Amino acid sequence: MTTRAQAGFRAATIIALWSLAAVSTVAQEQEQDHHHHDGDVPEMSDDGKRLASYQVRHDMDEATMAALRDKIPLYRGMTDRELNMNMSAMGPNYEWYVSDTALQGDIGVLILSHGVGENSDRMLHETFQPLGENQPTAIGFGMAMMTSAHLQSAVDDLVERGATTIVLAQNGTATEYNSLTRQWRYIFDLGEEATYLEVPVVQSDVHFVMTPPFGDHPLISDILYDHIKDVSKNPGNEFVIIVGHGPEDTEDNVPDLEILSAHVERIKAKNEFADVRIINLQDDAIPPIRKSNVKKLRRWIKKADDKGQDVIVVAIAAASHGVQTHIRTDLRGLNYTFADKGMAEHPKYLEWLVSVIDETIAAL
Repeated sequence: MTTRAQAGFRAATIIALWSLAAVSTVAQEQEQDHHHHDGDVPEMSDDGKRLASYQVRHDMDEATMAALRDKIPLYRGMTDRELNMNMSAMGPNYEWYVSDTALQGDIGVLILSHGVGENSDRMLHETFQPLGENQPTAIGFGMAMMTSAHLQSAVDDLVERGATTIVLAQNGTATEYNSLTRQWRYIFDLGEEATYLEVPVVQSDVHFVMTPPFGDHPLISDILYDHIKDVSKNPGNEFVIIVGHGPEDTEDNVPDLEILSAHVERIKAKNEFADVRIINLQDDAIPPIRKSNVKKLRRWIKKADDKGQDVIVVAIAAASHGVQTHIRTDLRGLNYTFADKGMAEHPKYLEWLVSVIDETIAAL
């Protein structure tokens, strides 16, 4: 989950290059079966899903695991079994169509989402229903680490309904400084290299254009503020901490936090709370980096608690059951109140998404 190749051993580099080539070849062959909904891409269900099961199990070959370890530093310290379990825990890559399949339009929307699990994904699907009433809309769930077939099928479905331009709307990515955005841009041939495996680039004659992440948008500040106020009881004595998933690399984390700090400044400007800060867990970073962030976060909470302040932790995350689960585990034993709602539960999240899609279309 990083684009920075670390200096390493010559022999390992040669093996990794061979592995990437082998995996890419296999993926290209598989994609020929996936294109136009053939092969392993399931038929669309009555509720719009192309998904066989939410239960994903991996038993990867040595070449695939070597390729993943070359790309993702976190995986280098895992055994084969741990790596397979980690990949399985990420959930499926799949398409969930949003619009009525009878709706036609020359501009389609493909929402790109990390995906969390059945309940959270369903909540997002319901959130985006109003958007799907106006233009053909689909969601591509999953990190696309080892496949792009679900994104190819979503594009095919939108093209079948008249789309000649497809707006790729990023859901949940905080800033451009993350490996998932770069992988998506690679898959749609928008000028990036693969940050995970070199899966097939989506094949279509349509014009692709990508929206920006939520970044420092004022509507996101409003959502965070409202979620804080939902649990606030004595603002003048409350220490507020915004906690994000964050990118894996320090090189990405620094500018990411600089952008997101705009939310801290806007909330501070209301002069309601004792203090407001922000931190990223860097949830997919190698253990020493992540542990350092957790230690810092716990230290903030403990110090505030010792001063007699009430601590409120608010998640800056679109989904409701993703990074929040990890935050609860990391902060076990501490005194704090968790504003754990996903931002997509707030009506202003859809307002933000519609606004960036409209701005992107207007600039075509």
